[in-house]
Amino acid sequence: MEHQETSVEKEGVAGRGLIDLVFSWSMEDVLNRNLYKNQVTKIPDTFSTVTSYMKTFIPLLVEETHADLLSSMETLPQAPTCEILAVKPKGHKNAKDFFYFITIRGSGEAENYEPQPGDLIALTDIRPKCSDHLNSPRDSYLIAYVIPGGDDRVFIRSSKPISRGGGEGGGKLFAVYLINMTTNVRIWKALISEKANTNIIKNVLQVQPNSSQGGNSCSICFSKEKCSPALSIKWPSMCSDLNDSQEAAVWNCISLSKCTHQNTIKLIWGPPGTGKTKTVSMSLFALLKLKCRTLTCAPTNVAVLEVTARLLGLINQSLDYGKYGLGDIILFGNGERMKIDNFDDLVE
Repeated sequence: MEHQETSVEKEGVAGRGLIDLVFSWSMEDVLNRNLYKNQVTKIPDTFSTVTSYMKTFIPLLVEETHADLLSSMETLPQAPTCEILAVKPKGHKNAKDFFYFITIRGSGEAENYEPQPGDLIALTDIRPKCSDHLNSPRDSYLIAYVIPGGDDRVFIRSSKPISRGGGEGGGKLFAVYLINMTTNVRIWKALISEKANTNIIKNVLQVQPNSSQGGNSCSICFSKEKCSPALSIKWPSMCSDLNDSQEAAVWNCISLSKCTHQNTIKLIWGPPGTGKTKTVSMSLFALLKLKCRTLTCAPTNVAVLEVTARLLGLINQSLDYGKYGLGDIILFGNGERMKIDNFDDLVE
């Protein structure tokens, strides 16, 4: 499985290589569960270079994207759909690029879907009930990727020229939501980027001689007593819900935040269900108590909200004056995509 990107990203289309690959899949490919069988190899324990490390994860990302798309086909009758009222071509500078502005019917009882940046949509003349409706003899499989920057119209790049729909005798045309590729595109860009700053990754990949005993922690600062006397007093009650490994990880994080001798990167890792989110939340809570400014990032909106909800739970248990003190915490993100209204504790 080879994937190449010419000049990293052409024509300003983020994740072009991954999008082109998805566009190249026929309906038969999408429905083939074994399309990438035996092409995803075991991840080695060591890597010779950062480049080899990056390339190892490309097949995994491609296989995951394919699996997500296949899964969407199985729930196609329930997929969000909207009617396209107009299709306007935007100059195609590349023979393989088909850019369009589309205008959709306003939201209402029958139309509750508005394509968002990163959405992969299917274009069809009927509301599909099964995958066969996306690939009939009369209408071949046609998909499009929603690109940011369409102002009041939706800006898309389609896999093939759009020759139907949009009213004015062209017949009806519908946009059917399949998957959102925003996260996949971001990961792709990170994996294939030729000019990225890889200092952090090199630090993480570097084998430390004492990694089993706290890794590359500063021996001067790695001490509970030196972190904060006030925090040390409260610690027994704070860590009562943590196991030994999680507690050690939190203390390690605190010590590194106080260290002035070196810049260090530590990795909290483990399989699902081992308490990584709990550990991160407790680390943030401890750093907040130490008045340490902290920026936390997560790969998905769900992960961001999980960490935030856990952190707020810890803070609410420790506040003496109701909600007073929550002004020190700011949640960044797109409220609509995060579905923030579904989290009462975060809306207040």
